[in-house]
Amino acid sequence: MNMKGGVGKTTLAVNVAYALADLHHKKVLLVDGDPQFNATQCLLFPDRYLKHINDPTKGTLKEIFVPRSPGQVNTTTGTAKPVTKAKMGLDDCTIPIFVAQHGKGRLDLLPSRLSLVEVQHSRRQTEARLKMYLEEKAAHYDYVIIDCPPTISIFTEAAILASDKYLVPIKPDPLSVVGLPLLEQYIDEYCTDFGSQIKQMGIVFTMVRGQTPQAMKDVMNDLKASRKDAVFPICLNEATSVAESVQARQPIFRYVKATPKVKMQVVDIANEFLSRTNK
Repeated sequence: MNMKGGVGKTTLAVNVAYALADLHHKKVLLVDGDPQFNATQCLLFPDRYLKHINDPTKGTLKEIFVPRSPGQVNTTTGTAKPVTKAKMGLDDCTIPIFVAQHGKGRLDLLPSRLSLVEVQHSRRQTEARLKMYLEEKAAHYDYVIIDCPPTISIFTEAAILASDKYLVPIKPDPLSVVGLPLLEQYIDEYCTDFGSQIKQMGIVFTMVRGQTPQAMKDVMNDLKASRKDAVFPICLNEATSVAESVQARQPIFRYVKATPKVKMQVVDIANEFLSRTNK
């Protein structure tokens, strides 16, 4: 979560989720909580995605926020059996992305779609539906990771209520860092209002240049000094192979053109993530 766009939230969410499933044999559900569905696009080729959303028996995150009631469908030969999306199970809304041999580790995706933006104007208490749905349906996962949009909206509120920890990716420039206290204040106030609890897991520097400018180093050093153990000891460098891995629908650590350094950064970030969640 970060209130600023273009800081690598989706890249981090997708690759950490994949690493937990592939390298650590965890059962992971990645929830694409953004109407722009970038995490979905990172993991699915268009034809597979369209097949899923065009299937009347399949759902997306939208069906969790706005469950559909079945309507009567009449034809010239009789009445078709309606599909009740209000009672969909999680299996009907998720798409398997990765399954390790012998059942050791898997990654499933709960996809999003552009029309999810219509939910923004839904009645109050809609933001609690994701929490209730995951508590009921997702208990068999070791981790549920939610990729949030870069705005404060019903979708970030839903993610806050559904989560016990949040991770903040930050591009080390002054504008990105300025928003951190505002994000933390908003989360604290929102949790107080709703009687919820969520802790910050940490801060990860992303999109760090290989030849790091002094101004960027200063930002990183200042934040490390003020936040100490909150900052992950590993950062993620800016690299063309990161964007290329998205086009290939592969995690960075499995992408053949990625440099060993960037691959290891993703692996180390996932290891740190694992150690901070004690699972």
